Amino acid sequence: MTGPRNPAARGREVRGARRQRGQIVILVGLTLVVLVGIVGLALDSGRGYGVKAKLNAAVDAGSIAAARAIAVGTSDSERIANAQAAAQRYFDLNFPADYQGAVRPIPTMQALRDPISRRWTVTVSASAAMPTTFARVLGRTELDVFATGTAVRRQLDVMMVLDTSGSLEPPTSPAGTFDALKAAAVNGFVNKFSPDDDRIGLVSFSSGAVIDLPIRKAPPPADARGFNKTALVNAVNALTAAGATASAEGVRRAVDELDAIPAGLRSDLRVILFFSDGAPNIVSGTFPRQGGGNLTGNLYSEADANGQPASYWIGQICNSYGTRPCRVWDENTRNTYDGLYNLTGLPANGQGGIPLASYRASRTLTAGAPAHANSLCNVNKAARNMVENIANTGRGAAAPIYVYSIGLGARLNSNELASDCGYGPSEYGSNILKRLANTGDSDTYNAAQPKGLYCFAATAADLDRCFSAIASEVLRLAI
Repeated sequence: MTGPRNPAARGREVRGARRQRGQIVILVGLTLVVLVGIVGLALDSGRGYGVKAKLNAAVDAGSIAAARAIAVGTSDSERIANAQAAAQRYFDLNFPADYQGAVRPIPTMQALRDPISRRWTVTVSASAAMPTTFARVLGRTELDVFATGTAVRRQLDVMMVLDTSGSLEPPTSPAGTFDALKAAAVNGFVNKFSPDDDRIGLVSFSSGAVIDLPIRKAPPPADARGFNKTALVNAVNALTAAGATASAEGVRRAVDELDAIPAGLRSDLRVILFFSDGAPNIVSGTFPRQGGGNLTGNLYSEADANGQPASYWIGQICNSYGTRPCRVWDENTRNTYDGLYNLTGLPANGQGGIPLASYRASRTLTAGAPAHANSLCNVNKAARNMVENIANTGRGAAAPIYVYSIGLGARLNSNELASDCGYGPSEYGSNILKRLANTGDSDTYNAAQPKGLYCFAATAADLDRCFSAIASEVLRLAI
């Protein structure tokens, strides 16, 4: 039989139980603090990753903007200052003030130029301190986040190819159109590139083509890099508008200039900027004549002559007396010769070995001697074929050439000789310009070749926008 328990023993049991409950409370309290800290650290870490991602985007944007801006200026110190300003501006646009409570930092920028390649490497770095919330219970009051972005600004070899045909002056175009073209070419394009690092040359074309400013080709220390900006601006401003549209000769001269730079001196990117307000209408080559001999020059294909419509001259031209005479522009004498009747036919290849027949299955030429018949439509089709052929050759070269095109005016969205030569909408001048640039919406787009850009300027007021858009796209490729 069990007797009554000792009161002292019972007291000890009660006090022991109370001590155990107190210890549990302490353990629970400590566990809650740790759990709150862990959860808070997880939440704050998530916020920190968000700040890190935002900071990465900001330094990347800043470095790219700086690499583009470093081409602008007359000295390295001015270029670096422009790059620093661009880096700060784009950093601020991509990292909002007080994002997740972090004070927006001031990024640091470093720009270094390689003494051999002359490439600029721009690095933008920034660190931000983000205040914590729950993690403070563990004594962590802020998280430090750091990010770095780097961009390399490669050099460019650029040939500007500008149409200077008479249609850019009244009565075909409004007064001031040609002046607007020259201003846009300088302000919207030339001024965006570095005279010390990039190369730019100029070709103009109308009834023929002229190299107004050769691109630099000599090895260092003579003139391996850069361009004379004053000479280029003066050359653009000195252009005059007259004549027809020898587009193929303009592009051919530009490709030859780029290829003449020794392979070891060429820039990473080779570019042609092509401007025109109409479809090609000149074939440049050497043409056989009745009675023997040849005539070398630029053969016109015209929509009308002597007051007659194109249909009047649709047959053989300048092949015998009594039918339509030829007009040929001589690049050497810079004279136009009229009244030439005795060309027997068209050759297989024109100036520079460019085929008159298309590289693609379109615009077939009627046969004749020595290769093609000398008809108005053959000449006009060959003029279009040749410019597309030489552009395709340049884009497909081992060191490919990027082609960008700008078109001006409503004539580009209409057809000349449509009823006589069987042209449809695919023969609009705008479509030809898209083919030259190999745009994604071109009917001849080739994914294996560089993809360019076509910009349409409805009026002269739109030209600056187009030249600026092309310059921005070219500079984007350089980063």
